[in-house]
Amino acid sequence: MVQKMREAVRALRRHSLLENTVMLYVLQFSTMALGMVTQGYQQRVLGMEMVGTLGAAQYTTNFFQIFIDFGFILSATAKASRCREDKEELGRVLSRVIAAKGLFIGASAAVLLGFVCPRLADGREALAYLFYLLSVAMMALLPDFLYRGIEQMAAITVRAVAIKVFATVMVFLFVREPGDYYRVPLFTALGNAGALAFVYWHLYRKVGVRFRRVSPRSVWDEIRESSQFFLAKAANAVNANLNGVLLKQITGSASAGMYTNADRVIAVARNGMSPIADSLYPHMMKHRNFSIVKKALLFVYPVILAGCAAVFVFAKPLLVLWLGPEGEQVAAPLRLLMPVAVFCFPNYVLGHPTLGAMGLVKYANMSVVFGTAVYLLGAGLAYFAVGINWVSLCLLSSVTEFSILVFRVAVIVKNRKLLKSEAQEEPVER
Repeated sequence: MVQKMREAVRALRRHSLLENTVMLYVLQFSTMALGMVTQGYQQRVLGMEMVGTLGAAQYTTNFFQIFIDFGFILSATAKASRCREDKEELGRVLSRVIAAKGLFIGASAAVLLGFVCPRLADGREALAYLFYLLSVAMMALLPDFLYRGIEQMAAITVRAVAIKVFATVMVFLFVREPGDYYRVPLFTALGNAGALAFVYWHLYRKVGVRFRRVSPRSVWDEIRESSQFFLAKAANAVNANLNGVLLKQITGSASAGMYTNADRVIAVARNGMSPIADSLYPHMMKHRNFSIVKKALLFVYPVILAGCAAVFVFAKPLLVLWLGPEGEQVAAPLRLLMPVAVFCFPNYVLGHPTLGAMGLVKYANMSVVFGTAVYLLGAGLAYFAVGINWVSLCLLSSVTEFSILVFRVAVIVKNRKLLKSEAQEEPVER
């Protein structure tokens, strides 16, 4: 039995794409499962208003996360994939990216302390925002772009999952009443700091990649090259996070809490789909095997649609089981947000993995900017026509996701000759 298990592991490692996808799923599933457990506990202990306050803090700091990441997860992953055998160059990529992120973390902290915290209700709410930013900073400093590029996600998955379990246990032990809400991001930050220490130990000792001396000019060049991806990431941050912030400011914490709980379910769906696109991206940039994209859409997408249908139909009993009696209030916003989950998977697969491999990465970025324009126009119309509320914003999120999908499909159809030419070249390359 042990011998068979060893042979299975060796077989998995011979297929780096499969291994990377499986490890990303393990990492995402652990995040998803532990997040669902703690969210249900938070709802029961903290109540809808405190959940809404935490949600607004997290949505706000998510904007900082996009700024700090600055698109490096795409640009640096592609670089790491191309030079995966050159540890010296991998060290330089690592050093440039981490140096740039350090600068962005400092700028984010200055903005939060100077402009956001003075406008908050009290010190505990300010602590929640600060701890979320600390958590974001720790996550941003993880060299996951490098592990994805060299397709060795298995190396960090176990450590990351162990740290997440620690953070979850701490929430259950020390968050006992509504006033403890600021401790939720605190333990998340501590867990991320632990993961950071473990991953860099592995990077130095096992992978053999270390920081290298780099010039300020090279750091600036790294930022400049990643800027094309940042625009799309920033636009996506508006689509994903502005709803929670607006609801907290305009309609109050309770309404924001309803939306936050519904959005957590959609986030679970996104986390369940993204590993396929995340592992496809470095593989597609290197091999340009479009048949894999077709197989993902033909065999994986129907399963996702069936899952979305089941959640839509059984939303109320599932939410009550998860969140307690107040969960029934979340069923309506969740159903209005469900199209986001429906359109999410083809958006992931047809985005950077497909358009990037076609040499049309700028259109993958432009599609998100287009979606943001649709979102902002819709929000403006909703404000003057029916007002800003969870109904209008949930519907708007679904329309935005659909508009991005339409844009990407239109670009692929218009440039379909690129798909054919690459498919014809693939046998020759082998």
